[in-house]
Amino acid sequence: MQNLLEYALFSLFSKIFCLAGFKRAHRFAPFLTFIFHDLLKLRRSVVMKNLAIAFPEMTECERKALCRKCYISSAKTFIEIMTIPALKYSDIEPFISDEAVAIARRLHSRGKGLILLTAHFGNWELAALGYARRIGVPIATLTQPQRNGYITDWMETARTKWGNKMLKTGNAAMTLFKALRNGEIIGVVGDQRGPEDGLRVPFFGRMSAVNEGTALLGLRAGSPILFCFMVRNEDDTFQIITREVSYDDLPESMPEKVAEVTRRHTALLEEYIRKYPDQWFWMHNRWKY
Repeated sequence: MQNLLEYALFSLFSKIFCLAGFKRAHRFAPFLTFIFHDLLKLRRSVVMKNLAIAFPEMTECERKALCRKCYISSAKTFIEIMTIPALKYSDIEPFISDEAVAIARRLHSRGKGLILLTAHFGNWELAALGYARRIGVPIATLTQPQRNGYITDWMETARTKWGNKMLKTGNAAMTLFKALRNGEIIGVVGDQRGPEDGLRVPFFGRMSAVNEGTALLGLRAGSPILFCFMVRNEDDTFQIITREVSYDDLPESMPEKVAEVTRRHTALLEEYIRKYPDQWFWMHNRWKY
C-alpha cells in the first residue's frame, strides 16, 4: 500500500509538471528547494560536508550559498525527468551539437562498441535520451531497481522512450562486456563511491574510493570511453560536452592500466565539477571512508 501511495503522489507531480511543459516546469524549482533544503534539510549536512572537503578555500557562507544552488539545480533536474512522458524530441535536439554527434559516431565506427561515461551531473537522463536519438544508435544501460517497483517501471518506460535499451542486472560486468563485443553503445554513470577496500585515485585532493569497472570493461573489450557531460546553461538550455578518455602511454600490467584509466576519467570529472560546481549531485556521501 505504501508503494502505491508513493507512486500516486509521484505520478501526480509528473502530470503537473507535464502540463506545465518542459520549458516552463522549472518555475516549481524554488518551491522544491524550499521543501527539501530549507524545511526538511534533506541530506544538507552531507552536502555541506562534501563541499567542505572539495572546496576548503571557500568560506562557510560561500559554501552555504553553493549548497542552495545545488538544491536548485537538483530540483530542476528532478522536474525535467518528471516531464519525460510529455517530452518532445524538438525540446532537446538543439542541445546536441553536430560536433558531439560526430565524435560518438567516429568512435563507434571502429567496431569495438563504445562506452558513454557520464555522471550525476546536469541532466544525465536527458543526455542519454537525446544523444542516442541524435547519434542514431540506442544506448544500453543496466537497470537499477528502485525500492518502489512502480517507480522502477515508470523510469524504465521513460528511459526507453526513444529506443534505448535496459539490460537486466545479474552478472553486470559480463552483460556489459557482451554488449560491447556485439558493437553496442553502453551508458555508464561512473561517479559513485567505490568499495572501501578497492581502488583509490585522487579526487579533490583525497585518495578516494572509485569503481574501476568502466576502465576494466573498456580495456578488455578494446572499447573507447567517451565522457559526456550535459551542462545546464543559465537560461536552462543545455550543451553536451564530450571528452575521450585517452589510452595513450599506459603502463604495462593490466591492474596498472586500469588504475591509470580510472585516474584519467576521475580527473575529467573533477575538472568539470570545478567548472560547474552546482551541477553535480553532492547528496552522495562520496567520502564516507
